[in-house]
Amino acid sequence: MITRPPGYDLILKGGTLLDPAQGINDRRDIAFKDGLVAQVAKRIDPASGGATVDVSGKLITPGLIDLHGHFYHGGNAISVHPDQMCLPSGTTTGVDAGSAGFENFLAMRDYVFPAHRTRLLAFLHIGGVGLALNRLLGGGLHDMRIIDVDQTADAIKDNAGFCFGVKVRMHVNAVAYWNAHQAMKSARAAADQSGSKLMVHVSGTPIPLPEVLEYLGPGDISTHAFNGNPESILDGRGKLRPEVRAAVDRGVIMDVAHGGVCCDLEVVKASMEQGLLPDTISTDIHNPPPAGSPVDQTAYLADRIVYPMNDLVSQFHSLGIPLVDAVAAATSRPAQVLGLQDTLGSLAVGMSGDAAVFDQQEGRFIWHDMAGHSVDGHVRLDTFLTVRAGTIAWREGHLTQIGEC
Repeated sequence: MITRPPGYDLILKGGTLLDPAQGINDRRDIAFKDGLVAQVAKRIDPASGGATVDVSGKLITPGLIDLHGHFYHGGNAISVHPDQMCLPSGTTTGVDAGSAGFENFLAMRDYVFPAHRTRLLAFLHIGGVGLALNRLLGGGLHDMRIIDVDQTADAIKDNAGFCFGVKVRMHVNAVAYWNAHQAMKSARAAADQSGSKLMVHVSGTPIPLPEVLEYLGPGDISTHAFNGNPESILDGRGKLRPEVRAAVDRGVIMDVAHGGVCCDLEVVKASMEQGLLPDTISTDIHNPPPAGSPVDQTAYLADRIVYPMNDLVSQFHSLGIPLVDAVAAATSRPAQVLGLQDTLGSLAVGMSGDAAVFDQQEGRFIWHDMAGHSVDGHVRLDTFLTVRAGTIAWREGHLTQIGEC
């Protein structure tokens, strides 16, 4: 009896696989079939695949997972085109952080997200229309009647696998301080009723950060955790607040959500020196508000830099995080936060066929924050190839297919 080759759809050959979930950092060939990882081995016969790409000398990682971005393209002005922003950075999964609420997420689910190759998931805003009013009013919770806990919880429960939790913006422009606790209670209630997670924007909070953290439990997400506003994770002496340590100890996720203005490199350095590293690296990728809009302020400059995922992994590696840990914070760790570790965040056989291939460029690279701080690095991950569901989705500056929405 003759055994024929399995007929893989795609083989990546000759690269170094860095897969923190499997503990692999070594040369591997990877084969994909029917959208999944079909084989990982030291050598795979190229004749067994329909297409083989030589990635010798390059770094292969699982497709990056951006836990906080704004991808409701066309649904509001803040949201970016997912494929144009994600695939060139090696990002294969983007999680929308509250761009829509229960009143307006159906178009996101049924029309906008399916039009793109990037896998797109969502947290629903506790406000019924998400961020649709931000450009007009400067925030979404000026009128608390926009919150409906039951309808938000029902929308999340009815859309398991698409909606993963509730997002609330604790920002002075988004909610008045006298309504902040009620907004937090409502978001907590919606998350509890739906059996999902709570994600809280903690940069520029109108109430003390310790009071916000009281509402967060294991698996909930403090996003923009490393911001440089007065109510940051550091106290007035530059020490980590005990309430922050307590939150971390009970399993609260500390997420970067860089956003250009929501990550202060000096806060990151001080935190790392005291033993607290980011759990997850994410972008808060979005279109900045125009000058003169209700949300325009000194910190919100139209030309501010919002870094993509490959830059942020490189940046945090330059801050002293081992590359394997920086990659984990952008792959296996966010997959665990979402409860999707059985399908995403690794290139083990049977997992989703999402991969990123990077050139490790050497030189001098400088990353900035909006507080005037910077970090110098000597290695930058430049995307060479992005594989989504077992096929090439982006290669050397070209999207192979693009959504029209």
